[in-house]
Parts: sequence; structure tokens; C-alpha cells
Amino acid sequence: MVRMDTKLSTEEHVMNGTRHTGTSVAVYKDLKEQILHLELPPGSAISEIDTAAAFHVSRTPVRDAFKMLEREGLLEVRPHIGTFVSLIDLNMISDILYLRETLEQAVLRDLTAGYDKSQEFRIRLLLQRQCELLEQDLPAEELGRAFIINDNEFHTTLYELAGKRTVMDFLTGVSSQYERFRTFLNLGDRDNLLRLYNDHIKIWSCISSRDYEGLSDVVSHHIYDGFNASTEIISRHPDYFCPFH
Repeated sequence: MVRMDTKLSTEEHVMNGTRHTGTSVAVYKDLKEQILHLELPPGSAISEIDTAAAFHVSRTPVRDAFKMLEREGLLEVRPHIGTFVSLIDLNMISDILYLRETLEQAVLRDLTAGYDKSQEFRIRLLLQRQCELLEQDLPAEELGRAFIINDNEFHTTLYELAGKRTVMDFLTGVSSQYERFRTFLNLGDRDNLLRLYNDHIKIWSCISSRDYEGLSDVVSHHIYDGFNASTEIISRHPDYFCPFH
């Protein structure tokens, strides 16, 4: 069921070169968050009429939001049948992981060559926050979502320190399927979150000591271990995924 907790705006926004109303963008952002957090599960039906009613808007901004989500691969329109949240495409996830590893190895290699030491506190604060999250007795889903937000900020900050924020923006723009998959793996799995935190500690230690060889190994494991160990988790919800080949 679609929920609505976004303040709607009448301002216009330009996204990917196309002008959209503030209402369209607000609906798009709220629906995207629900899809990425699996509140709208893969394969679930979603209608313009019900969504418009939930947001108390006309169908026009909802239709615009649906088109934006369809372009990102998060919604699938089946002619004469309806609109559905797309299944998670493991083949695409595999390609995104390959791209992410290639770019992250290069960006972090640059970072080992040197960075602004005055900005080091930003990384240490994020690592401290991750540790604090894991020590709190939070509900599993709340912990998972909070940690993923911090995880994204950790990696974004590393790219910023390397002067490669545009590269991270590019990765974010093509990684909607990957973000859903990460949420699927990490919600309710404190052990996996602890593994990610320990990886972050190792990554920063390698950068600080300029150990590129060690960094390369840690980054590869950090990116691929969750995917390689996901078979059992995927088997619990096979209806969420496209066939993998």
C-alpha cells in the first residue's frame, strides 16, 4: 500500500533535462524511497488512481512520477494489465558490482596517494556513528535503514576526499536496482552490517597507511561478499527476482 508523508510543492524542477512540477517530483521521491526500502515489494501492483488518492493529488503528477520511475527501471508497465514494481534484476546487479569495483579501486587508489588531512575527522565521525548504531538496541529494519544511509555517506565522503564526487553521482544515478538489493540483504541482518562496518575500518586503515595492495583486496571483498553469500536469502523470496543467467 502506498503511504504519503511528503510535503508537496508547486515549484518546478528539472531532472535529466526534463521539467517536472514540484508535486510530480515529491510523489516520485516518496515512491522511490518506498520501493528502495522494499515497503513496496518487487512485483507488487501499483495504480495511478490509488496513488493519486493516497497523495491527495490528481493523476497527472502521479503519471509523471510513474514515468520517471519507469525510466529508472523501478516500475514496469504491462500494457492492458497494469503497472508493477519491477523485479530485482540480478544480472544488472552483477554488472553494477563490476562497475562499482572498477571505479572504487581507481578512486581509492588516488586517495592513498594523499588527501586533505583536515577532512579526516569526517570519516572518523561516520565510523563512530556506525559503531554507535550497531551498539544500540534498535529494531532490525530501523537499524538496517539507518546503517545504509550512513554507509552511503561514508562512501560518498571518500569520493569527495579524492575529488571524485561526480563519479559517485554517476554511480548513484545508475544504481537504483543495486540499492534495493542492498536493502534486501541488510534489513534485519546485524551480522552483515557488522561485516560492513569492519570493512570500513579496514578500508580507512589502508588509505591512512597508503597500503594500496591491502586496500584493493578489502574493497573487492567489501563489494562482492554480500552478493556471493546471498543465495540463501534470495531463496526465501524468489518471487522478488528475475531469473539469473
